[in-house]
Amino acid sequence: MNFRYLKNPLVGSLSVALAIRLFVAVEIPNSYAPDEIGQYLEQAHRLVFGQGIVPWEFQVGLRSWLIPLLLVLPMGLAHWFTPAPQAGLMLIRILLCFASLPIVWCAAKWGGRFYGTPGAWIAGVLTALWPDLWLMAPHPLEEALSTDTLIPAIYLVETCRGKADLKSVSWAGFLLGLTFALREQLAPAVAIAGVFLCSRDIKRWLVAVSVAAIPVFCAGLLDWYTWGQMFRSFWMNIYLNVILGIAANYFSSSPPIYYLLNLLYDWLWGLFFVGYFAWLGARKLPVAGLVTVAIIATHSIIEHKELRFIFPAMALLVPLAGVGVAGVYQNRRDLKNALLTAGILTGPYMSPLFYMMVPWQISSFGLCAELAAAHPCLVSIQVWNQGFWPMPQLFDGKTRFTSNTFNRDGVKVIEADAIIAPENDTEIPPGFTRQSCAPESWTPFKKPMLDVCFWTRPISSCQAGPVAPVVMSFPPNAAPFIIRDQLTDGR
Repeated sequence: MNFRYLKNPLVGSLSVALAIRLFVAVEIPNSYAPDEIGQYLEQAHRLVFGQGIVPWEFQVGLRSWLIPLLLVLPMGLAHWFTPAPQAGLMLIRILLCFASLPIVWCAAKWGGRFYGTPGAWIAGVLTALWPDLWLMAPHPLEEALSTDTLIPAIYLVETCRGKADLKSVSWAGFLLGLTFALREQLAPAVAIAGVFLCSRDIKRWLVAVSVAAIPVFCAGLLDWYTWGQMFRSFWMNIYLNVILGIAANYFSSSPPIYYLLNLLYDWLWGLFFVGYFAWLGARKLPVAGLVTVAIIATHSIIEHKELRFIFPAMALLVPLAGVGVAGVYQNRRDLKNALLTAGILTGPYMSPLFYMMVPWQISSFGLCAELAAAHPCLVSIQVWNQGFWPMPQLFDGKTRFTSNTFNRDGVKVIEADAIIAPENDTEIPPGFTRQSCAPESWTPFKKPMLDVCFWTRPISSCQAGPVAPVVMSFPPNAAPFIIRDQLTDGR
């Protein structure tokens, strides 16, 4: 075997990054947020297997079908070879790991551009090892996918500034347009990058805007085909969440300092190292630095906040910090600086949030996969919370779901052959046998939550006929906008 390629910092960094990501994707099948399960994987599952649970966002046309359709391709391909849905989910996770590699590639190229081979190694390996980046990589979330397109776009913007390179301008424009189509909240960041890309060159503006409009227009056409209105998911998101305030009032509202405090919790003392070295890196890469600030600033204004919303900024901070570290090493390579720069990684790897997110929801995967292997007819789900989010997409198209209980002749019964519920917190009717239990995901500084179990009874007990749908939270303000999507015909 020829190992000479491993001496290449680009190949070495990408190899380290891919090895970590694939190990996590295959060996630790966790989830990052409920949205990836209910909003994206479950909707792709509906298209492939013919049924599934419909969250409120897909009842009012708030979400685009873009990401679910992207997931349909690998999920449908796997289903062509095997009826087991798990194969499709695993293929999606693996492909997403490859899709995240451009972040590491850009970091290594930036480091090499300013500080040669040592800089490429430092920036590349730091980005490959950064826990937030490999934790998010296998997850089909719009924040992750938009990051996979935004950072290469920023790389092209930084590279072709001041150069007569319309090919790079075209690619940068396309990637910026795709970034906006994937996550419209990144519009200010996309606009800043576009201004630096085109400057005062009219020809560049014509090329970049024309090419950027292609993915945006396609997303609008997709809304027209699925929801019957051009760009419905774009303006509905703004109207319901900004004008009516559903996200802030119905879910949660946080102060502007939320992201700073959560980054401190996520990276501990590493945040101060990242901030300093990223500032040094931004002096070399001003567009990346400004885009990072813009993402954090604009999302801080929005009332409803989650740390993953600024993941594109986090993914930019790390390569910028890598470039800054490389500059310090080039100017002064001594033990003191080596110890100081080591603090940049020790912080995030010692954070409680890291040890919470690595195994997050793996119990849900395991429990639901075990129940799915029994091929139940009707599953009654009695638990939906952050610590345990059921995985309906692990079941084939023959399994139906409900969350309702029914009264027949004054007797409370559940017309199902399986129940998923918290142990000692749900009244289980006679005839069911407990099979397996799993703990809810651990949350720092909170009391241990209840175990979640599943109970089964003979499949012949499953009642035929209409099934009461799963009842999930539905914001009252969204009720007037209920619409049937034309892609699944309301299934």
